[in-house]
Amino acid sequence: MDEYVRVAEKRVDRHEKARRVAERRLAKAQVPAPRAAEPDGAAGLGKRIEKILEVAKSEAAEIKEQARQESEALLAAAQKTAAEAESARAETERVAQRDAQLIISRAEEEATAVRGTHQSVLVQLSQIVTVVEDLRDRFGSEAERERPVEPEVADSVPSLA
Repeated sequence: MDEYVRVAEKRVDRHEKARRVAERRLAKAQVPAPRAAEPDGAAGLGKRIEKILEVAKSEAAEIKEQARQESEALLAAAQKTAAEAESARAETERVAQRDAQLIISRAEEEATAVRGTHQSVLVQLSQIVTVVEDLRDRFGSEAERERPVEPEVADSVPSLA
């Protein structure tokens, strides 16, 4: 876009110089003619001035047309660049949305897998607790039966140490 502006500025400068040249020519053509004694000489000078004016107007019209065409070309190029930028923005947005959706899907899959593992661990822990309770119930009562009974008297006698 900066390149277009730089080119346009150069063209404008060139046209401005051409306009100044045309204005100088026109100004020179409008210098009052010296009074001639003969009417034919003055008439010839008037025709020459008219001719110079016509040339200056023609050059000015050409410069204006060329400037209009160049400005239209610059505008078209700028519009094309803007359309390309919009297209690139839309593509970037589409890719970003697709990537975000993919990340979300993967995260949901991982969360589901973690929930499944968690549930499986809870079931296994519950089974272990049931087995430990069964073992405690079975072996805990047998251990109490097999444990020798200590006399309570030994606990009540003070030691000599």
